[in-house]
Parts: sequence; C-alpha cells; structure tokens
Amino acid sequence: MEGDAGTSRLNPPIDTDDPTGGQERSDPGIDTGGQESEAPGATSVEESTDPRRPSRPGTGWVAAITLLLVLLTAGAAAGGYFALRANERGAAITRSDEAALAAAKECVAATQAPDTAAMTAAQSKILDCSTGDFGVQAGLFSSVVAEAYQAANARVAVDDLRAAVERHNDDGSINVLVAVRVKITNSEAADQQVGYRLRATMAFDEGRYRIAKLDQVTS
Repeated sequence: MEGDAGTSRLNPPIDTDDPTGGQERSDPGIDTGGQESEAPGATSVEESTDPRRPSRPGTGWVAAITLLLVLLTAGAAAGGYFALRANERGAAITRSDEAALAAAKECVAATQAPDTAAMTAAQSKILDCSTGDFGVQAGLFSSVVAEAYQAANARVAVDDLRAAVERHNDDGSINVLVAVRVKITNSEAADQQVGYRLRATMAFDEGRYRIAKLDQVTS
C-alpha cells in the first residue's frame, strides 16, 4: 500500500476535464492567422506586373507628345500663312494681267483709226498710252500712219481684236500678244481682210500700264 501511495505522489493526477483531450495547446500570445492569409502587398504587386494591364506613359513620353503637338500646330499655322500670301500674290498677278490686257487692247485699237477724220484723236491716244522706246517712236508712227491714210483714202474696220498674256518679265513688265483682224478699204480694194499679231511689252508707268515696246510677230 505504501508503494502504491508513493507512486501516486510522484505521478500527478490526470485532469480528465481538459477539453483538448491532452493535446498540446497553442500559445495564446502567438498570432497564427498571418501564416494562413496572404501578405497585404502581394495583390498590388501581382496587379502591377499583370501584362494585360497597360502601363501609364512616363514623363518623357508626355513631353514628347506635347512637343509634337506644338510642332504640328506651328506647322499648320505657317502653312496657312504661306497659303494666304500665295493667294494674295495670285490675286495681285491676276489684277495686273487684266489691267495690262485692257491697256494693250485699247492702245493697239488706237493704231487702227477708222479714217483720216479720226486720226487726230487716235494720235493723241497713242501718245498717251505709250512709254519707253515706243513712246519715243509714237509721234513718228502716228505721222506715218496719218500720211498713209490720206494717200490711199483708207478706211479701216476692226473685225476682231484679242489679247493674251504671254509672259511676265523679271523687270516687272508683261508681254502681251495681240491678234488683230481688220477690213481695209482704199482706192484699190474694198473690204480687204488683213490679220496680224503684235507683241506689246506693257510697263507699269505713272499708276497704269503703257506700251513700252510694240513688235509684229511673224511666226
């Protein structure tokens, strides 16, 4: 009996009321929940490395795109400016051509006076619409034509008179081709048709175009 009692003192009594059934209990001061859940930053890292998610452009790309837009805007503005200047220049050339054509036709028509009675007015018109070399010759030209009219008792009727700009010269003058068709009646023939072409060099003088040179075109 004493041996049994000693043994019972050495072995502590087993608590049969322990709900864990004698299994080792975990330390209440250690949080084991962190081992089972993912780290907070894992999701954000995974999302940032997802190849399906487009990355945001860097500062360099934004600056490059902004510079490109600025250059495109500047180019469009420059193109508009030059287009405007070209239109203005084209309009100015058109106005000059129209003025030169009208002056050439009017002056050439004056050289085709209908009869001797109209020669005085024609001579004044020729002197007024001429300049340069033709201005120097205009007086002599008018006198020769007047004498020829009187000698042949000529009458002239202009059937057709057309003009077109041939070229623009470097000095600002304009070459105008004038085609003339007339009917001439004199002491030898009646209603004789004659056609010829003239090249009038129109120079801008004293605010308007005048004939500076007048040549007959043979070819």
